[in-house]
Amino acid sequence: MIYRAPLFLSELSFPLFALLSVVLFSMPLQAENTFDLGDLEPGQLILNLNATEQVNVEQDTLNVAIQYSVEGGDSTDLQNEVNQAIRAAQNILEDTDNIEYSIQQYNVYRVQQQGLSRNPSNTIWRAQQNIQMQSLNSDALLVVTARLQQAGLTVSNMYYSLSCDRFQRHADELLDAALLQLQVRADRVADTLGKDNAELVEVNINSSQNFFGGRMAMAEFNTRGGGDAMAVPVAEPGETQVSVNVNARALLTP
Repeated sequence: MIYRAPLFLSELSFPLFALLSVVLFSMPLQAENTFDLGDLEPGQLILNLNATEQVNVEQDTLNVAIQYSVEGGDSTDLQNEVNQAIRAAQNILEDTDNIEYSIQQYNVYRVQQQGLSRNPSNTIWRAQQNIQMQSLNSDALLVVTARLQQAGLTVSNMYYSLSCDRFQRHADELLDAALLQLQVRADRVADTLGKDNAELVEVNINSSQNFFGGRMAMAEFNTRGGGDAMAVPVAEPGETQVSVNVNARALLTP
């Protein structure tokens, strides 16, 4: 993304500077150099700058993938069983607040087993359907996951992630810090070289996040005291490293 308007960070008020951060992030990023060195006037200099800011942020969103899977010789009966199980799971989810979910990936296929004859009556089918769930309320989602496991569904994946809102908030803060750092550097170089003004004329911004997983454990049947209650799964969030890299060019003028 290229921003070419004159930019004096020392003169920006905080609300305007925060707005600039949002605008810069919302525009398409481009990696191009359009400033023509031939347009420089006597005494002017172009300074290439780079700054990287990063922070580790605790993940706030729990994601769980769970499925109902069954095998047998009658594909119609198997699909009916899957339909009933997923409908029951949906009823559980609809009764729970603060959990987003989607029901997807319905598969019915023949299972290849070693030594199985080609007689159609010996064909084994597998039918399954997945549910993807996520929530900022991890305790509520873990309890619901245990209920679904008790109903016969199996967890296939469980992990924490950083929500888009939280990522954007930290990325904007890092952008502010990086731009201020670049302006300070440009002013310092201008002062050292005897220039009166340092103006950022091109800014290229890149942001990213790196995942550091937390600890997960699947629930198991708790048979203490002869009960059949399903234990609640255990999950702890990890961290996501939010990073913002800014490349800029500053025009130094006498």
